[in-house]
Formats: sequence, C-alpha cells, structure tokens
Amino acid sequence: MKKTFISLFTVLIFFIGQITFAEDVVPINTTIKAVPDSIDFSKTYKTTSENLLYLLLSAINAQNYSIEEIQFRTGSVLFKAYTKEFIASVSAQDGYNSFIKIIPADNNYNFSPVLLEKLHNYIELNNNINFQKVL
Repeated sequence: MKKTFISLFTVLIFFIGQITFAEDVVPINTTIKAVPDSIDFSKTYKTTSENLLYLLLSAINAQNYSIEEIQFRTGSVLFKAYTKEFIASVSAQDGYNSFIKIIPADNNYNFSPVLLEKLHNYIELNNNINFQKVL
C-alpha cells in the first residue's frame, strides 16, 4: 500500500510539476492582422490608362521612391518606398476612366497610409496634364 501511494504521489508531482512550471509558448506569426479600413488601395480617375500610368510614374519619382520594374504592356509598376516594395497596377475601365490599385508586394499591410495618400494626391493634382509623344 505504501509503495502504490508513494508511486502515485511521485507520478502526480511529476505531472503537476510539468503543468505548473511549463512555459507558455506562443507560436510566432500566428496573429492575423486586419487590413485597416482607412487605407484606400484602389481609386478611379477620369483619364486614359496610359496617361494614368505616366502620372503614377511621375508621382513615384516626385516622392523620391525608387522604381524597381515597369511593365508598360500590363500597366504595372514595382517600386520601393521606405525599404518596402509595392506593386501598382493600372487598368482601363472604359475610354475615359482608369483604375489604379497599389498594394504591398509581400502582403504585409503594416505600413502608414500616408504613403498611398501622397501618391493619390499627386495624381489628383496633376490629373489635368495630358502627356504627348515626342517625335
């Protein structure tokens, strides 16, 4: 009886000791971050898609962001701002309206919305400029 009681007591101490002294381990990167509602990732402008692409390139250049890659056929631009890469895509809705969408390249939406506001403000202010081809 004593041996069973002692063995049961040691087993209980072993399991209770592990439970009480166990570390709370939190897995890394398991939290899901919600995309803030205040960030306007896409916007429609009354201009052609080609003109909007040139306005986007000039807005990126005016803010001193570095342009990594430009694809004129698809209307997409990869640029780096504050050590973070973004993808901007321009598409035409109809003959006079165009659509722009700017998202982070790594799908990490933890950044300041001021970056996108600066680009959209620049495009809105200079939207009346029509680019012409130089011969």
